[in-house]
Amino acid sequence: MPPTPSVHQLYRRLETVGKGAYGSVHKGVEIATGNVVALKIINLDTEDDDVADIQREVALLTQLRDAPNVTQYFGCFLDGPRVWIVMEYAQGGSVRTLMKASKDGTIEEKYVSVIIREVLFALSYLHKSGIIHRDLKAANILITAAGKVMICDFGVSALLVTASSKRNTLVGTPHWMAPEVAHGSSYDSKADIWSLGIMIYEMVKGCVPHSQIMDQHKLLQIIPRTKPPRLIEGEGSKELREFVTHCLRESPNDVRFGIAAPFRLEFQC
Repeated sequence: MPPTPSVHQLYRRLETVGKGAYGSVHKGVEIATGNVVALKIINLDTEDDDVADIQREVALLTQLRDAPNVTQYFGCFLDGPRVWIVMEYAQGGSVRTLMKASKDGTIEEKYVSVIIREVLFALSYLHKSGIIHRDLKAANILITAAGKVMICDFGVSALLVTASSKRNTLVGTPHWMAPEVAHGSSYDSKADIWSLGIMIYEMVKGCVPHSQIMDQHKLLQIIPRTKPPRLIEGEGSKELREFVTHCLRESPNDVRFGIAAPFRLEFQC
């Protein structure tokens, strides 16, 4: 039996397109086909907990191979002290990248509504599969050259054992974090709905609530104690503002809808 080819024989790494806590993301090419891919290269010279996070992400990506609006996963390779995760390449970059490229740092509502619709398709699939993303934000929403919207970065995602189970681990990015998560209380998939609301706020206003506060400990204290942020008149249509209000209910059970519940996004019509 011929030896299994190494990742370097299968893929060629091109320019770096992003860097994170664990490693870097590169544009790459599958040598046999010429297809462009994204190569997420993760350094394993980290704490055991970090390796567990990486293994969890790889397992989730495998499970989500056919999920709609989720970064497509092609394979995973061990390369010495590094793991290479091969994924679909998003030519357009992230929604956050698009925001930075716009004149006022925001996204027009007609595009916001499309992004929301596509993200909801993905969240519906994830939540029905018992998965909470836990780090939903503009920087984790990618756009392909064809305009396809995809959720990426499942590094902090959690599998729910049952539909009624709750998590109480503190993960995610504080500015987008639901009050119950910041408080350290148990939470479920509705934490993603809060993060979606903050992400919409971010796209419309160009920044997240409390963006001037960089102290994470201070943020974790502020979020559960302050009234949920709201878009005001002039910041998007009435329907969009109401939708954000439904996402940003202080209590997850206080009309903060679950994705599986029937609803209609009037502002998309």
